[in-house]
Amino acid sequence: MRFMNIFVMLIFVISVSILAQNKLDVIVLDAGHGGKDPGTRGVRSGVFEKDIILPITLKLGQLIEMNYPHIKVIYTRKTDEFIELKERTRIANSTGGKLFISIHANHKKKEESDKSGTEIYILNRDRMTEAVHITMNEDISLKYSLYGNDTTDMFIFSSLARNGYFILSSHLSSNFESNITANTPLISRGIYQSGFWVLAGASMPSVLIEVGYLSSETDESYLIDQKAQTDIAEALFSAFRSYKRYFEILY
Repeated sequence: MRFMNIFVMLIFVISVSILAQNKLDVIVLDAGHGGKDPGTRGVRSGVFEKDIILPITLKLGQLIEMNYPHIKVIYTRKTDEFIELKERTRIANSTGGKLFISIHANHKKKEESDKSGTEIYILNRDRMTEAVHITMNEDISLKYSLYGNDTTDMFIFSSLARNGYFILSSHLSSNFESNITANTPLISRGIYQSGFWVLAGASMPSVLIEVGYLSSETDESYLIDQKAQTDIAEALFSAFRSYKRYFEILY
């Protein structure tokens, strides 16, 4: 047991040392859907998901830019336009993103009972091998030459980096959950692992947030309010600020 604990700690140290090559200087914000892909729709107002999450995303970005002018905020979209899923992660990887946050709203399936509240997702470990290969091919920020150049070295290095991304994603998702529940009336439905492409394709710590259910009249009434959208963005920013402190303590 003691050996296992030491081994786990060693993996953690190596993982974060890999990430320490990078400063937290580029954040990628992804407002889901857009254009011809409206996402889900509110049951009462008929509001589209794409129109709820874009202002939240922009407000979050503005808060980061105002408080941390040295951080570059990249938006996968800033207007009502359609962006392919793979293009979203290509943008994140090609711009040297160090954190990927994707924002959505939810809708219950017909056979499900009523649902409300936020859900937060990080990458499912079942897709970790695929994600490692994506990191090998697309994460230009990783300096493989420091640890070796052949395929085996790159696979090990990318695997350790992905492990570090998972640890940081888990920490950020917990921050999001606690800050949203503390600063908005939205309840938390929990933190989950998922195989969403945007989580696997982004070679960096990544979190997908479902800010509420548009199939819930209570959530819908809240989410369409501009003040509520600001409150959500501020809660997400508070979580990011805590994450940034955590990141800097590690490195």
